[in-house]
Amino acid sequence: MSALEDLVDRAAVAEVVAGLAHAQDDRDWTALRRLLADEVLLDLSTHHFGRPPATVTAPDLVELARGTLEGFDCTHHAASNLVVRLSGDEAECRTHVVAYHHVPAEPGVVDYCTMRGYWQLKLRRLGGRWLMTHWAVVRTAPWEGSPDAYALAAARVTPRS
Repeated sequence: MSALEDLVDRAAVAEVVAGLAHAQDDRDWTALRRLLADEVLLDLSTHHFGRPPATVTAPDLVELARGTLEGFDCTHHAASNLVVRLSGDEAECRTHVVAYHHVPAEPGVVDYCTMRGYWQLKLRRLGGRWLMTHWAVVRTAPWEGSPDAYALAAARVTPRS
């Protein structure tokens, strides 16, 4: 691989990482779907939900994101310190993330939650595009605010039929 090809691939992977943050904050579920392979190994084992890693279809992952984030008035996912390792048509990357979530609440109820940690991602070049095949959300610091804000937000989401 030439140095130029390496740089192009690294830039394309960085676009996926930035796109992941933007799609969530913009609630652009079509854009989120475009970043995902047909199946993604999702690992939330150290995050709020504590779910063990599981392979989910891209539409199910998009729906999980929608159901989790749509009830917040605002979110802000800031990704930084991206490290990318390339190996042919596969890439692994890690990026630090600070994710802020706000939902309206009654007076005296904590109405926000901030998570600090990182995303550990694996991507594969499929059909000429880099797509996520693995997404781990790793919380590395105590919550700021309250993770109960997730339940407040979920109560505001209208289920899709």
